[in-house]
Amino acid sequence: MLFNYHHFINIALLLWGCIFCLILSFCLFLSKNYNQQRRNLLLWMQLDTAFLLFSDSLAWYFRGYPGTLGYYMVRISNFLVFAFTDIILIIFHRYVCCRLLKGNESKSIKRVTIVYILASLALALVVVTQFTNLYYYFDANNYYHRNSAYIISMLLPLCCMLIDLSLLIQYRKRINRTSLLAMSSYIILPIAASLIQVIYYGFSLINLAICCSMILMYIVITSEQNQKLGQLARDKQELATKFEIASILNRCTTELSSNNNNDLAINNLLKIINDYFASDRTYIFETDFTRQIVINTYEYTLDHVSEEKDNLQEVPLEVISRWMDKFKESKVYYIPTLEQEKGTLAYDMLMEQNVSRLLAVPLLDGEEITGFLGVDNPKEHYDDATLLSSIQFFITSSLRRKKEQEYLTYLSYRDTLTMLYNRNKYIEVLNACEQKTIVNTGIAYIDLNGLKKINDEQGHEAGDSFIKAAASVIKNIFPEDSYRIGGDEFVIISTHIDENIFYENIKHLRNEMLVNNVSISIGVVWKSAITDLEEVLRLADHYMYKEKEEYHRVNGTYHR
Repeated sequence: MLFNYHHFINIALLLWGCIFCLILSFCLFLSKNYNQQRRNLLLWMQLDTAFLLFSDSLAWYFRGYPGTLGYYMVRISNFLVFAFTDIILIIFHRYVCCRLLKGNESKSIKRVTIVYILASLALALVVVTQFTNLYYYFDANNYYHRNSAYIISMLLPLCCMLIDLSLLIQYRKRINRTSLLAMSSYIILPIAASLIQVIYYGFSLINLAICCSMILMYIVITSEQNQKLGQLARDKQELATKFEIASILNRCTTELSSNNNNDLAINNLLKIINDYFASDRTYIFETDFTRQIVINTYEYTLDHVSEEKDNLQEVPLEVISRWMDKFKESKVYYIPTLEQEKGTLAYDMLMEQNVSRLLAVPLLDGEEITGFLGVDNPKEHYDDATLLSSIQFFITSSLRRKKEQEYLTYLSYRDTLTMLYNRNKYIEVLNACEQKTIVNTGIAYIDLNGLKKINDEQGHEAGDSFIKAAASVIKNIFPEDSYRIGGDEFVIISTHIDENIFYENIKHLRNEMLVNNVSISIGVVWKSAITDLEEVLRLADHYMYKEKEEYHRVNGTYHR
């Protein structure tokens, strides 16, 4: 047996390739994350490649080995080399079909069947060669020699590979480019090696090329799997985040819909949001474009954090002009660090409140910016404003509903003609003062003189104008203390007012009525303590009637 330097290198490369493929096979065997069918096919290709390389190394080692051992080993090893080459070809073809074709497509494509036939024929001819020396023969010294039909052993696999290449090209869009190149390497590399080996036969180039392609396919499929696992992990995290946000949204909407107290519901909502972001402060600002300001209407803070609501009642819009520009684009305004605001009017305001990070989203009613929802110094989820963006719709609806309720309440307590408080509000005040002592309270009972005459002679429109003129004077002097309780009857209940100031206001009221050509009869009472408000009102009413009788006596009329 004669060895040279090239033989040692060739055998070493084959054995290293064999060990590498065995390691990859072991890794595939342990892994459970791959597609089961693809994993099994790739596992068998790796194992068969390992056996192919090992058999080829034996064939080179026992080449020219004398004696019985050399006789059998050189024949067995060469047979295994040819056999494993065709077996790998069949498994690769199955792998290609598995990756590219769907359902029963493989049964309807004739090329798929042709490959199986040609590969099986190639394997059968390898068996025939053992008995006929079709592809190769051995001399008396156990040296391997190619025979004239050796070319068939290369042409049959070549045809199979070219057909598989045509399938890869036709269905290339069903796999990514990296997988396409890796699978194509099993075809391109051995073909390139075979062209060289036809001319130069000194190394097992084809088998080493197959080894390289198997390693490349393993790397690619592992990379793909890692990407899928990474994507699954990201999807899982995203799903967990979405689930958490959905749970928070559910809590928020439940709070808003189940609580009749709108202010309490919004405050509870801010607490939920504050907990989610682990922030210092969560708040709602509402815009007043008429006055060009924003007003802090709701705020929730942690116990150790200062409350800023009272200090932020009339913030000029120009202070947050950069924020408003973002809000106009329906975008989130995020301050990762206070340095971002340096040079703006908002910088000093935020510094005073110890704000280092801020996240805010606009509150939109259609295209109108009605305000914004923000969190100060969020420690969690600050890179994702999904919750704030999602909840803003519900907050906007809640604020709109609150304003509608306030307007309905306003209407239910206001007289539509004069916009003074109406009898409903008057009765509510009386009920609220039952069994209570109210101090420093002035009462006035007012009745208009001559309303019936105006209605009869000038019409009811003139009468309404007369009533509105009187109400305007009363509202200017006692804006929140006056009630219209009848057609031409008004009551003033002014609490916590000094006696002199009250009577001075009554004097002013009388003078203004004269200026506006409105004649009234008025009964006035001031007391430092009232335990029975209705009794004092009756007393004021009595004084008013006395003044009205004097009016009738002087004017010679008996009409109210």
